[in-house]
Amino acid sequence: MALLNKLSLPAISSAAALLVSVTLNIDTAQAALYKFSFEGEGVNGYFTYDDTTIGFANSPNATGYFEGGYDYKFDLGEKGVFQGTVGNPIVFLPRLEDGITAPETDDFLWEVLASQRQPASEFAFVNYFHYPKGSFGGSTAIRTTVPSTAILDVYPNVDFPNSIGNLLYTGTVQTRIEKVPESGLLPALLGVGTWFIFRRRQRQGELLDIDM
Repeated sequence: MALLNKLSLPAISSAAALLVSVTLNIDTAQAALYKFSFEGEGVNGYFTYDDTTIGFANSPNATGYFEGGYDYKFDLGEKGVFQGTVGNPIVFLPRLEDGITAPETDDFLWEVLASQRQPASEFAFVNYFHYPKGSFGGSTAIRTTVPSTAILDVYPNVDFPNSIGNLLYTGTVQTRIEKVPESGLLPALLGVGTWFIFRRRQRQGELLDIDM
């Protein structure tokens, strides 16, 4: 544990690069990283994600891409800034025939589970970008294009499955998706590796506390 505490940032970055290379086996020349950005009155931000992430269908109209996102920032001004290095893009098409009473829209979500938040929290951080029904052509594939305007709903204290918590922000935002140049892939992947290293250090510290 003492050795880990003495690691320099360059050493951590090098270890992160090795971790990403060995465990994820991602070829940066082939990986496709996209940046979703948004801006509205009193709010702006972005999140990035890999469109090659394998999705898991939660229902016929919802697919989640677990840990497919690499970094994010939601700046809500006086209401707070939320940021981190890992998240989960989700494509959700709420429909009445599925027993969902919410308005029928095409939604692109950015979800950060409680354990993924930095620092870890007892609540998830979930953001809905609502687009008009039919915008995604009935597909729950991860998005590489979106319409220019969405309604953003921000829920910072979601307690699945008990409560969605308080609605911190809602409003119209301008949105766009851009492909990140290949030169931007490595820093993003290093961010993931660094996050895993710090999480490992945290868990080791917790184990030491238990042993003591």
